[in-house]
Amino acid sequence: MKILSLIVAFVGLATVALAQETSGPFGLRRGMTQEQVIQIVGKGAVKETKGDTLVLLTVPKPHPDFELYSLIFSPTDGLLKVMAIGKDISTNGFGEAVRSSFREIRNALLQTYGKPNPDLDLVRAGSIWKEPEDWMMGLRKDERYLESAWQEEKLPLPNQIHVIVLEAKALSTEKGFLELSYEFNGWAAYLDALKRKASTVF
Repeated sequence: MKILSLIVAFVGLATVALAQETSGPFGLRRGMTQEQVIQIVGKGAVKETKGDTLVLLTVPKPHPDFELYSLIFSPTDGLLKVMAIGKDISTNGFGEAVRSSFREIRNALLQTYGKPNPDLDLVRAGSIWKEPEDWMMGLRKDERYLESAWQEEKLPLPNQIHVIVLEAKALSTEKGFLELSYEFNGWAAYLDALKRKASTVF
């Protein structure tokens, strides 16, 4: 009876561990290697490989609103950042379609991670692109911001996620897209190491 109980407990723990490993953003988890990711998605999904960066056309759990996924790996700590690039969104100068798509993704993230902080929808002080019809131009000029962020310092995040950022971007006054990024624990240390390495050339 005790042996049976131990087996049941072990199976239960294994199931929980498997669920945790596959429940990260887009089915990815911190620490995965490039080889592990490619083994899951297939070599045909690889658009580009450059140094620590792997650009994919799909991921283990893709989302229909995103068309490219840029993954950054540390040589020692594995996967540390995931950036999803959204499909082009045709819109008007008011940015209505972009804002609608942003709200849809933001609300989905809110259900998973809670209320974002900060949650920005503003135009820079002094910007000439402050009228409603100038919304996309302000975004294009980096003088308007539509952004939501979730930070581990302000609320608990699962799967060793440190920061999540959702941003609206503009390619023109009639076309925009969304960018969603996940930074895992260790990302800041990875960037610091890159800066230290770069400074050794002086």
